Amino acid sequence: MKDLSQHLEQKLELLRHKDLSSIDRLDLIDELAQACRELQHLNRSLAEANQQKSKLLEDLGAKTAELEQQTKEDGLTGLYNRRYLDLRLENEFDRAKRYRRNLTVIMADIDRFKNINDTYSHQVGDRVLKKVAQIFTDNCRGVDIVARYGGEEFVLVLPETPSSGGILVCERIRKSIEEYRWAEIQEGLRVTISLGLCYDVGLPSHREMLAEADAKMYQAKNQGRNQVKF
Repeated sequence: MKDLSQHLEQKLELLRHKDLSSIDRLDLIDELAQACRELQHLNRSLAEANQQKSKLLEDLGAKTAELEQQTKEDGLTGLYNRRYLDLRLENEFDRAKRYRRNLTVIMADIDRFKNINDTYSHQVGDRVLKKVAQIFTDNCRGVDIVARYGGEEFVLVLPETPSSGGILVCERIRKSIEEYRWAEIQEGLRVTISLGLCYDVGLPSHREMLAEADAKMYQAKNQGRNQVKF
């Protein structure tokens, strides 16, 4: 395009000479017209190329965001996955420990979930998992971290939340799940959940907090299920 522009400048300079014959002048005008058409074509091609580049960049950005989201999310429930949970929990634990802030970690497990799959089908089990996940998010704040830990286990991380606040959240979730109209999914279906809670940021690491919440959750199961232990 630079060469074409220089060519046009040269032809325009020739046209400024008064001693050109009429024929030479007409020939120059024809050449200039042709050069202008070529320049317009190049401009259109460049505009199309820029448009394609913008579209490619837009598609690349959308795909990158999608892939980034997939690395964080559980495919079935849309909650955070275990890998992302571990990163976020470690960060929240370090922050709570450094600034002496409250932090509550909750481990939850759907009671007798294997029986639900065996009795009603895995499709019904998947619908139960998705509904339980929705109940979790409906009862948590935007700053809370809600993750599917694996199978029918879930973890909730509640920053800036003392034990009393964590217990209230657990009871609200437990009651919401117990009282949900599960017959809308499957006639005769009943779902309950057991929850364990840990709020001791004095433990050596976030993994110990998670292990303590897990131990409390199993205590709830061993003592009759459908309850909260802390």
